[in-house]
Amino acid sequence: MQDLLGTTLILLVACSLAAALTARLNIPTLLGYLLVGVLLGPPVTAWIMPGPALNFLSELGVALLLFMVGLEFSLGHFWLTRKTVLVAGTLQLAMVAAPVALALLWLGLPLDSAALLGAAAAMSSTALVSRQLADQGELTTRHGRGAIAVLVFQDLASVPLLALLAIWARGDAPGLGRVLGEVAGVLLLFAVSAVASRRLLHGLLGWVARQGHEESFVLVSLSLVVAAAAAAHALGVSAALGAFLAGMVLGESDFRYHMENHLKPFRDVLSGLFFVTIGLQLDTAQIVAAPLAVLGWLLALVPLKMGLNFLALRATRLSALDAWRAGIVLGHGGEFALLLLGMVMQQHLIAATMVQPMLVALVLSMGLAPLLIRHHDRWARAFSRSGALGQPPQAEEGEVAERARSLRDHVIICGADDVGLLLSRTLRLAGIPHLLLESDRQRVEAGRAMGAPVSYGDASRLDTLAAA
Repeated sequence: MQDLLGTTLILLVACSLAAALTARLNIPTLLGYLLVGVLLGPPVTAWIMPGPALNFLSELGVALLLFMVGLEFSLGHFWLTRKTVLVAGTLQLAMVAAPVALALLWLGLPLDSAALLGAAAAMSSTALVSRQLADQGELTTRHGRGAIAVLVFQDLASVPLLALLAIWARGDAPGLGRVLGEVAGVLLLFAVSAVASRRLLHGLLGWVARQGHEESFVLVSLSLVVAAAAAAHALGVSAALGAFLAGMVLGESDFRYHMENHLKPFRDVLSGLFFVTIGLQLDTAQIVAAPLAVLGWLLALVPLKMGLNFLALRATRLSALDAWRAGIVLGHGGEFALLLLGMVMQQHLIAATMVQPMLVALVLSMGLAPLLIRHHDRWARAFSRSGALGQPPQAEEGEVAERARSLRDHVIICGADDVGLLLSRTLRLAGIPHLLLESDRQRVEAGRAMGAPVSYGDASRLDTLAAA
């Protein structure tokens, strides 16, 4: 008990100081939490040691975080973006895993090991991206939704990958039936959550809300998160994924915003512990022992993932600028990769000397991720201006200027979504000249099919607005 109290005190004080310092320096809070884990962990001071209690609290924090992301990424929105999830997710996983697997084959790993670790390297951190984008108010932007769509697919793909690892560890042949059984568990959980939500959960939340007891509503909300996580774990699925699916279903309810307001403090505190545990896993001795190997993996993985993420997202007709934004946001390693590599070393399936440099590089990439996500727009605009792997802004400006040349004293509508198209129709009936700017190719084509004067361009760029 004394050790647990001391550990809790050290963590609370260190995290409080880190949060205050990062706010003062105007850098992401997550970076401070990662640094706390590094400084307090075994390689440096050894004041905090990884243990079941800390791991449980951090996993609960991730479950809360993904539950709230699910509230934002509701069931209705998931259905609308299913193409993005499947197309971008599949392409991103395959395109990143292939070159990493080839590099591991060249280093001497067998094909099955190389393929598994390549897929792990393709993963990004759902918790980190969700928290940082939420802090920046970008979860519902086009690039934010594109990034979350890829992360949803990655979380779903983690189920068969973990099943393959478990089968591999037992020395069995990876049977298709076993893997399909794990995937069926995810679908079963999702179906049960959807039915239960419509029949039971909405009624339960409504009854609790009518009682007027805020404490009861908070406790019931927390119970739903834990219940979803426990159900997922019982089915052999990631607990965080179960919480995410429950959040998606409840995102359609009238209590979405009420739940968000009450759970946000718990999410912030407990998810912070998750990032502390990531810092605890950073082996500074490995950096000293093999700095070139670690640096090589880091410099290869981050740019590679950014570029290939961009190509995968462009396949869904996301604009070049938004695809670069999302690609940069996803250009780091993920907690699933750390989990998988840790399990591989723990079960002695691959020599630790082969895995450790890659593991440390992935942790370092997660340390860089808050800065990359904070400044993703600057990098994306630089890549877009150069025309790197996409349509340069000059091409967009030319198209906009061509359409605007015949207009005078016209209205510019930023965005061809439902509201933009409704406004366009109203202006057209009133005989007022106007032009819509839209950076999503699908919306451009849909708007033009409806007779709206839509031009492909990014309304957040001053030069595009000037051309219009």
